[in-house]
Amino acid sequence: MNRIFAVIASCAVLLATGAVAESRHDPISAATPISFTLQVGAGSTTLELRLSIGEHSNMTSSFKPETLAGLDRTTLDKSGPVRFALAREPGRFDCEGEAARRIARGRCSFAPDAGFSRYLAERGIGTPSFQQSCALVMTGANRDLIEALAEANYPKPTIDQLVALSALEVDRAYVADLARNGFRPDDLDDLTAFAALHIDGTYAGEMTRAGLGKLRASDLIALKAIGVTTAYVAELTQAGLRDRSGDEIVQLKAVGVTPAYIRDLAAAGYADLPADKLVEMRAVGVTAEDVRLAKKVGINDPTPDQLVQFRALRQR
Repeated sequence: MNRIFAVIASCAVLLATGAVAESRHDPISAATPISFTLQVGAGSTTLELRLSIGEHSNMTSSFKPETLAGLDRTTLDKSGPVRFALAREPGRFDCEGEAARRIARGRCSFAPDAGFSRYLAERGIGTPSFQQSCALVMTGANRDLIEALAEANYPKPTIDQLVALSALEVDRAYVADLARNGFRPDDLDDLTAFAALHIDGTYAGEMTRAGLGKLRASDLIALKAIGVTTAYVAELTQAGLRDRSGDEIVQLKAVGVTPAYIRDLAAAGYADLPADKLVEMRAVGVTAEDVRLAKKVGINDPTPDQLVQFRALRQR
């Protein structure tokens, strides 16, 4: 079951880090042409910048208008020349083009920052390629995040991990928020999944204190991926389910066990069922009505296992 939710979490990471999508089919260098498309993003409060580097590499991210230095925001609402720069610690894009119908298109030049590349190399992270430097700028990677990860005793990131974390807006405040609530994922892949699933310190802290035993990062990822809330856990407790682990809660949620389902079975004479029995019964669709029908055909006081078998036979 955990493997299923690991896949769900991985998909969430891929979706959330879609701000940067790269293909390595062709070698990318300073001589590779860079074209851009700039348009108003969803909600009209951000601008969506898409870069095409060569024939097969595309990067897209959203920015506040003020992040693009020198841009006259009003030019996107009319036709005319457009010029702006995106300058961050890893490097700088300088772009020029023409706007028409609220979309601007043109070409960019890119200059990696030698000091930032040297910093990454000196920290043992590696020297970024031209393409990686482009991605580091687009996602807003910076020294402060690297220092925050080191201070919190996370493993040293690879350049690609740094890109993914930055794309998800992981920063010093996010790292500190998790630590303040007593939680630190064991590795950066889990931290990336945390950010992709919006697992903050409040969620981690509340779930840790929800009486589910010791929770690992993978447990929190699975819980959040399937939509488990502290309210759901509390409602299960009120319905009579106690002494359950995080993995059991995930399985209960996955098959659709609700507090009402537990109460219905209790009213039919099946109170205080363990989590694994509730999962088995709900997975095949056992209801209080099956108890009545089983007795009607001569199965007096059927056990949970007999109800599961009875339900399976009825579905054939």
